[in-house]
Amino acid sequence: MACGWFHWIFFPSRLADIGADGPPSSSASLAGSTQRIGLVKLRLEPPSSIQSWTDCGLIFLNHEFLRVLGAIVWIVLCGLIETFLAELSDMRYSSTTGERHPLGDLAFDAFPYVENFQIVNYLLTTTIIYTIVAFLLQSPDWTTRWIILRRWLVIMGFLYVFRGITLVVTQLPSPLYDNCQPDPISVNGSPAARFGFLIDIIGGTAMTCTDNIFSGHTSVMMSCVMVWRIHSRIRRPFNWLAYLIVAAGLLMILFTRFHYTIDVLLAIYIVYTTWTIYMRCIQDASLRYMFGFSQHTTLDLFKSRIPTTNASAVYEYLTWQPHPLGKTWLMWFCIYADGLDIRLRAMGVFDERGQWQDCKKYAGTTDHPMTRIV
Repeated sequence: MACGWFHWIFFPSRLADIGADGPPSSSASLAGSTQRIGLVKLRLEPPSSIQSWTDCGLIFLNHEFLRVLGAIVWIVLCGLIETFLAELSDMRYSSTTGERHPLGDLAFDAFPYVENFQIVNYLLTTTIIYTIVAFLLQSPDWTTRWIILRRWLVIMGFLYVFRGITLVVTQLPSPLYDNCQPDPISVNGSPAARFGFLIDIIGGTAMTCTDNIFSGHTSVMMSCVMVWRIHSRIRRPFNWLAYLIVAAGLLMILFTRFHYTIDVLLAIYIVYTTWTIYMRCIQDASLRYMFGFSQHTTLDLFKSRIPTTNASAVYEYLTWQPHPLGKTWLMWFCIYADGLDIRLRAMGVFDERGQWQDCKKYAGTTDHPMTRIV
């Protein structure tokens, strides 16, 4: 009875619908079997319920807990690496005066110095032109051309806004100039003069004093890399050429002291993550509306393919994500930005008013939109 009150107070009733109401391993018939993985032979999973002292020992004598030990070793090793790098970072400070190294970036000491930072702009322009020309030629029709271009523009717009926020909260000196003084226009100029100066900054003819964390040049080039990685249909050497141009551009950013190394590293990570989230939203939305799924597309896919009543439990056992990310407004933003609703209209999944034609109502008929695809 106490257990019932505990569940009533703390757990929502919908846990049963998503398969998260009980032990997930109870849906695996071989969870308690002993198998050899590598050189170690152990039980696969810990017991789903503790009924004896033997079960208490089996909590730790299994492959699942062995992987936990591996994760502990991993985080200790990573912590040691982080500490070593922190000590390496201290080498930039004088042991006698405590003064900071004038360059302040270990990469500046490791890489050669190239004075003409306009090389970075040349490589950036080359990357953009090569990507545009390549996808104009290799895209099968104008629909795909517009899709790719729109994805690049929308994602870059988000990156620019996010980058603007990081600029405001970053207090690092410019890596290009010592004792840099802001241009009087950026401090006291009129709105029109500020706008003109803004164009000069974008064109590369004027520079700001703040460190531009994260790197905008890296963001543009990495977004071009993602376009190649996701959409390219041509032979690999053409892809490799794009990657080599971008690699040269990133190295030149460091060689010319155009950015700190952290600016480049952050840009690479942020761009890759942003593209991954965006494309995942498009995949989930396609599953939702093509196959009549509701809010949790992957869970609904499990339910449609596993002819048992415990499909939800199987899904949670494999993934344990009762509340997946990005299922609401973010998905709708990506749907609109990507033009997915236009393509769903073209297939008859959305009607002329933009209303979803629930695919479930076509069950057992020959009028499903998919049957009308030539």
